Amino acid sequence: MKKNKVMWLLLLLVALLAACGGGPRPSELVRADRLFANKVDALKAKKAAPKIYQVARRYYQMAEEAFDDGDDVECLHYSLMAAISYSTALENARRLEAEQRQVEAEKRLAAARQLISQQQARQADAERRIKRMEQILALKQKLEQEKVKSQKEKARIAAEVERARQEAEAAKKAAAERLAAEQAKAEQLKREKEVGEILARARSQMQMAESLDAAKYDSMNMSSARTYLKQSQQALVEKRFDNARDLAKLAVEKAGLAIKAAQAAYAKKTAEAQRLKERENLFKEANSIDGAEAKTDTRGVVITLREMFAPAKAEVLPERTYLLDKIAELARKYQGYPLIIEGYTDSRGRETANLALSQSRAQAVSDYLIQQQKLDMNRIKASGYGEARPIADNSRSEGRAKNRRIEVIFLFR
Repeated sequence: MKKNKVMWLLLLLVALLAACGGGPRPSELVRADRLFANKVDALKAKKAAPKIYQVARRYYQMAEEAFDDGDDVECLHYSLMAAISYSTALENARRLEAEQRQVEAEKRLAAARQLISQQQARQADAERRIKRMEQILALKQKLEQEKVKSQKEKARIAAEVERARQEAEAAKKAAAERLAAEQAKAEQLKREKEVGEILARARSQMQMAESLDAAKYDSMNMSSARTYLKQSQQALVEKRFDNARDLAKLAVEKAGLAIKAAQAAYAKKTAEAQRLKERENLFKEANSIDGAEAKTDTRGVVITLREMFAPAKAEVLPERTYLLDKIAELARKYQGYPLIIEGYTDSRGRETANLALSQSRAQAVSDYLIQQQKLDMNRIKASGYGEARPIADNSRSEGRAKNRRIEVIFLFR
């Protein structure tokens, strides 16, 4: 009798295991499947951020194991973690590509300046020829005044004068044309930089939208944003700067609408009054941190930190770490908010150096929160934007001090 009961229990267990493993794959796991199936992006992400990519792979494996075990909650959690980690690694790859393009642009600008210098030298040579022509004209006048009898000599001198004049005019015209071409090229580089900044903002908006899984709630605007971003990048390659700028702005707009849709959808899934009260409390507590500034915008609660670093350094000053300790307390209290850390500089110095410094500073803040305060690394993303997005006038010292900042964003879902 006892043996029959054991057999029945074993048969029931086998049936339950078969039922758990046979369901459809969740949409979050399917999304992770698509991300890792893109071999080109996966190779870029692995090369740019191998550690983060390995974390993403580990989460992906755990999600598949949870799916095989029939644990839907764990499968959803690990699928989201895999997608966020993968997106972080891929964003690092794109940032490295943008930096490489910036270095190449600077090289082209340096070459343009060298060409301008050469043209100026040629123009100076043309001016010397013109002066020589004037001397020849003076000689001709002197010869006429002395009534040179040899008409042949006079004709030769006249021909030489005319040749010198024509050569000088041609050289001057050629120099002016080359100078105009180089100035046009310099203007083109300037417009490329302008479009690049707008594209960086569009990519930032897309990253935020993807982190919030906005395609699930507003697929039309997300699809439009991706299309506009791709078209803008192609227009930039083809030197259609006005089109590239306008398309990038449309990508920012559409991604913003998708973010709002995702945030609205999330709000419907939670108690609206409780969510608003929680945001209000988060803002009040952030605003009460002495030495920091807090505000609320469409992204979330933004805490602005200044004077966190020594000039041109990326190590957090010991006397300012108490601000990061306060932020860590808020992060532990309000677990449902992803953190985005953005670094900014003023406009002094080279743009590429400022971009690298802002990224290092944002990463230093992220490292402190993860290593010292033990916050979850998958919850935090750090990016540097250099001298982009100034909030004050860089021509004044007070404005530059305001622009040198770290923004810690408690992201609204």
